[in-house]
Amino acid sequence: MRVLHVNTHMNIGGIGQYIISLAKALKRKRVECFVASSGGELTSELVRLDIRHIHLDMKTKFEFGPKVFRSSSQLARIIKDNKIDLIHAHTRVSQVASYLASRRTGIPYIATCHGYFNARLSRKLFDTWGERVIAISEAVRSHLEKDFGVDPRRIKVIYNGIDINRFTNIYSADQITRAKRSLGIQCGDVVGTMGRLSSVKGQKFLIEAMKEIASRSKDTRCLIIGSGREEEALKELARSLGLEDRVVFTGAAYMDIPLYLACMDIFVLPSIEEGLGLALLEAMSLGRPCVASATGGIKDIVNDGVNGILTPVGDSLAIANAVLKILNDKPFAKNISENSRNFVKGRFSIEAMADSVIDLYGKVIHAEH
Repeated sequence: MRVLHVNTHMNIGGIGQYIISLAKALKRKRVECFVASSGGELTSELVRLDIRHIHLDMKTKFEFGPKVFRSSSQLARIIKDNKIDLIHAHTRVSQVASYLASRRTGIPYIATCHGYFNARLSRKLFDTWGERVIAISEAVRSHLEKDFGVDPRRIKVIYNGIDINRFTNIYSADQITRAKRSLGIQCGDVVGTMGRLSSVKGQKFLIEAMKEIASRSKDTRCLIIGSGREEEALKELARSLGLEDRVVFTGAAYMDIPLYLACMDIFVLPSIEEGLGLALLEAMSLGRPCVASATGGIKDIVNDGVNGILTPVGDSLAIANAVLKILNDKPFAKNISENSRNFVKGRFSIEAMADSVIDLYGKVIHAEH
């Protein structure tokens, strides 16, 4: 089976990491994967894994723009030249290009819905979800049905999986201490988050929470992993709250993510909206006690008080109180850490995800014959 994954770009972020993890697992199961995108930092990881990347000039937010139509023609040639059996798209722009390429070539096409889309009229009228669409959580499935009228028979919920081996490394105390010092953190507990720096990810609520946390836990620091358009605004917020020495920004990261997560004593995902929360799963796999917003697919993962703590969206004080409870109640922290690690290992392995995706691929391909 030959599958072409199509994405707008391969910059560091949840979708890029999803494609890499899935393609790597599919390769182990004898599915040959190709990736077409505008490129980015993660293409080097594809090269390392011997997964072919094909460059397309498709980096645009205008889903019906000239780049999309040119890309669809290029995709049609790629599909024919490489004898592709199925197209798998991952963003709205890549969905439109893949839909058009599928119509040209007759090769079936599916999409993964990784989160939430604005319910624009054009998106309701021009259905590009493919023969089948993967929803990464029950919340995303509901979004597709209610906001876009997608027939529930076309939707398959397949939770994101993570490479458990990558996120169960046991780092020594010396390794973690050295990593913290390289980030300018000399002592104290570390509260952190990871993701693109975007308003929807809610990092500002964690920074606001740090004001309260710092007043009651004087050595605690905040570590923010990621890059994005909100970076300067977030840094200015930290300065305005007098927290410039308490909040550390790492910028973009990929290869160092497990070690950075290991540096955290508590992981916080303060998102306003979240399809599922890949970073949350990774932190839980490492056994980090987690605090997360009660929104979207996060509620499929976190059982409040059992394997983490849920807080209302945008409630900085609730985040602060949850973090302080974990810092001050060691038995509770240990309990939710163990529960979270076991939960992820049991339900969110990349192997289980790959098996479900392969099963769906087979049904779509065979339905076309």
